[in-house]
Amino acid sequence: YAKDPDIVIIACCGFDLERNVKDAMSSSAALKKLRAAQNECIFACNGDKYFTRPGPRLLEGVLTIARCAYDTDEDVIRALNTLNFVFEEDLEWEKVPLFENEDQGCNAIVEDIEDIIGTTEKDFMAIHKAACSAGEMVYVDPSTGYNVFTELAHKRRGKCCGSGCRHCPYNHENVKDKASKIMQPAFLYNGSGDHKINRAPDDQPLIDREIKILFFSGGKDSFLTIRALLRSNKSRKKVLIILLTTFDSTSRVIAHQEMHIETVVKQATHLNLPLLGVPVHRASKESYTERISRALNVIAEQVGGKDKISSLVFGDLHLEHIRSWREKELGPLGYHLEFPLWQVSFVELSKDLQASGIKVVVSASTKSGIDVGDEYNQTFLQKILDMGEIDMFGENGEFHTVAQVWVVSRDKALGV
Repeated sequence: YAKDPDIVIIACCGFDLERNVKDAMSSSAALKKLRAAQNECIFACNGDKYFTRPGPRLLEGVLTIARCAYDTDEDVIRALNTLNFVFEEDLEWEKVPLFENEDQGCNAIVEDIEDIIGTTEKDFMAIHKAACSAGEMVYVDPSTGYNVFTELAHKRRGKCCGSGCRHCPYNHENVKDKASKIMQPAFLYNGSGDHKINRAPDDQPLIDREIKILFFSGGKDSFLTIRALLRSNKSRKKVLIILLTTFDSTSRVIAHQEMHIETVVKQATHLNLPLLGVPVHRASKESYTERISRALNVIAEQVGGKDKISSLVFGDLHLEHIRSWREKELGPLGYHLEFPLWQVSFVELSKDLQASGIKVVVSASTKSGIDVGDEYNQTFLQKILDMGEIDMFGENGEFHTVAQVWVVSRDKALGV
């Protein structure tokens, strides 16, 4: 956002025009904040055809960039049309209609993570499992038709190649830009000092820590849960909070919150709390519980076993059906479930939020009159109070927020 470009072209590696348009639309709330969106200058094209490999079609890619960049300049368009190596109608690009559904009065919200998993007919996880059972090194992805390496192929290689492969068995340990590339649960931030999760041989072990896994969305409720955990810790052991965040594997956006996973990495880094990212695949019938179990196993490997994890923590406030669902689905995994903010009054929550000194901003909204970018403050609270029938914390999904913890020091934010 700091650069706020004039033009944005979506040309993701390996994806055709239709897929790039779809991914751009799924991130519409984030893209709409850009000047390029306001000027209708966000485009998508066939990234797989024009940009992913060296060859003659790179020239068509250059022409596509020029055509998008000068979309309103008729002189440039005429000049491009005089070039004889390609016809404009053959180029695969289009303007992304981010504001197409503005009249519906709400942002296009990414589906709930629990809804994304297990709803598609094309289940690559089942195909992968069958391929591994047959000893095969690759299988054909049912959505794209591309060959995909199986876990067996990666194990035969003997190391993580650093590309963010779908079935990497090495927790993506050699991937540089993990927030953008990981396809399996992996640590996006390891923590530092006493909060470091990947311990070197000469580091102090974690045996003196009470380890709690917080299901973290990046919003104000999740943030207040951190403060509550630190405040209520009565154990002689120091508490180590590990953040766990699920996000869509394609858009890299957190469901409902409409924020990119990189924002949560920024939060975790500032607060110096280890963060495990859990990409969720639409093209898989793997259940939510199975995906979370896989993620928790990654953490258990780092801390010395499942028994070292004292609890799974959630920032739910008062919705009984949400808490009951968590207890039903995640309880059988064998961990203690903890709800530090359960039935805490709005007054207490508001006082604690104000004491933290952080800035809270609306990241997604389903209500007309509540806009992305609104600051969650006394003026905002008075506005929604006047609107009526809206939970002051947005607990019923009326709006979602991002906790900008970086505007104050770590100690101030956490109350330590």
